[in-house]
Amino acid sequence: MVAEDLPTLAPSLPPPPGYACHHSPDPDAALDCFFATCHAAADIPTDGHARLVTAAPSTDQAARDGAAHCRFFPRMTQASQLPALPQRRIPADNTFLIGQSAGGRDILGWRFGQGDKILLLVGGIHGGFEGNTVTLVNELIAHFENTPEDVLPGISIILIPTANPDGLALGRQTEGRFNANGVDLNRNWGCEWSPDAVWRDEQVDPGPHAFSEPETQALAAFIRQLQPSAAVFYHAAAEGVFAGDCEGGHGSDQLAAVIGEAAGYAYGEEFSAYPVTGTAASWIDGQGIPAVDLELSTTRSSEFDRNLRGVLAVEAWLSGR
Repeated sequence: MVAEDLPTLAPSLPPPPGYACHHSPDPDAALDCFFATCHAAADIPTDGHARLVTAAPSTDQAARDGAAHCRFFPRMTQASQLPALPQRRIPADNTFLIGQSAGGRDILGWRFGQGDKILLLVGGIHGGFEGNTVTLVNELIAHFENTPEDVLPGISIILIPTANPDGLALGRQTEGRFNANGVDLNRNWGCEWSPDAVWRDEQVDPGPHAFSEPETQALAAFIRQLQPSAAVFYHAAAEGVFAGDCEGGHGSDQLAAVIGEAAGYAYGEEFSAYPVTGTAASWIDGQGIPAVDLELSTTRSSEFDRNLRGVLAVEAWLSGR
């Protein structure tokens, strides 16, 4: 797959009735309300600038108006007054649409390089609850935009900042882990899927069956088509690298060692805090592709520097260096 073959972007979501979203001069910034100041249309005139709005649940009235994807602040116009959320990146020539969420939001990818060996990096499968993983992948995109020579010959890097845009919209709260159907997307994959999925000591909804959700369907189809050489899913905040494992390892342990050693995260042990089922990394491993879950050490920092070292090390490993 080359950049010219990638699908075009879907149109942006409209604002709800009774509200106005005043976007930046660049119309491409307005993928949805994440890049806009949204407020009651009759209250405040446009100031012509994009502001970040929270994407937590809206008021009951706004929800009834179809605005579940934004919370509106009728009289907030200063960016410093608004809750901090990872910003969605403005699409570029190397941006493509992978699919849409249960809530109708785009799942976007960015590609760097044209090599046959493809490294897939994915953030935000647990949405706003692990929003620092979205920040990390966005920072990696910015790095490769500014430093394209860091993509080695023969390598392509595909980055998906937000696998769960519905959850990102809900911010740093428990509900932010799930999509618009209330499903934990990292319990919805086809390897060892279980109806009795848990997170910590809580039961979570894994969906009625494996791949019941549009996000996992789109990502799995994309991965089957893409056939990456390695995949990394970023999480927070168990501080470690955990190899995917589905019916015997397929190189995931080695990938975990490469990225863990370079980035300074523990590796080589199974995740044991609680049982996990139906995860993306294990399903991908079952496709014969090395895959890991990399857990950041906090829910705040993107830990960019150490994770860039890890990505560069995986590139070298895939290149045989």
